[in-house]
Amino acid sequence: MKLSLRNERAHIRDGWKSLFFILAAMVCFVIVGFVGHQLPASLKRFAPSAILITILGLGISWLAVRMEGTTLASIGWRLERLFLRESAVGVLVGVAMILISTAAVCTWADVQLHPASVPTLATELKLVVVFLGGAIFEELLFRGYAFQRAIRGMGVWPAITLFAVIFCFGHLPGNLAVGPALLATAMANLFAFAVLQSLLYLRTGSLALPIGLHFGWNLLQQSLGFGVSGIASSQAWFQVSLGQQPTWLSGGEFGLEASVFVLALQVALIVLLVMMGQKVARGTPWHVDAHGAATTHDQAGRSLC
Repeated sequence: MKLSLRNERAHIRDGWKSLFFILAAMVCFVIVGFVGHQLPASLKRFAPSAILITILGLGISWLAVRMEGTTLASIGWRLERLFLRESAVGVLVGVAMILISTAAVCTWADVQLHPASVPTLATELKLVVVFLGGAIFEELLFRGYAFQRAIRGMGVWPAITLFAVIFCFGHLPGNLAVGPALLATAMANLFAFAVLQSLLYLRTGSLALPIGLHFGWNLLQQSLGFGVSGIASSQAWFQVSLGQQPTWLSGGEFGLEASVFVLALQVALIVLLVMMGQKVARGTPWHVDAHGAATTHDQAGRSLC
């Protein structure tokens, strides 16, 4: 990223746009933390923080694209039938990945699931709101405006790598005490997850599939009793017994996202998507050519790297 704010056409450079958006997202976190702390306990059962972070995420995204004279549809947010259908497919993919990973750790890492008391409907609805809000905000942040402007400024794979690293750093707080081996596996998994989600966006030109996958992944992982990115699950359907195998096999208290089985699954899917990359239609908002260059449909194929 060049240090000057504006390019030769007096437009703000894409790198600065990405940075400003990330800073705005950090402000959103501060606002949500402050408001959430002030709210009475009677309101917290409705997951107001998740609702607020979703509204703020959409708000800063709308403001960013509005300043460029475009709409949220330009970054892959379209509330239409196809968007909802792709979101549902994403949920199913996320659920399938968690079920495969659960089967792997139960078979080869001695993990056991013991039935627990069934959570109430109110609890389940709150979890749905929490994880859906989190998925929407994180995908808007890591695959939305900032990510797409980074692609335009520095190229596809540099942008994917940069935002995968940022995604990992965003999950570090509170998890540094899990031990070096487990932390390394967890960070590798989070990095792979970010790459996978980025490729799904690039292939579809929509945030629907990444949002659905992210939501289904987190919700089922929590519901089965595993930790979610190091956050212990409560009100789950099962009680998880981790057994005596190394934590980098089971994922330990961090959750399935720290298991090598999950890492292997994600790497396999990434390889599959990369091999399928040449089939991406040029009608999507972003097209990755054979050399990894990004082009947009509305700019008639002009290279943006």
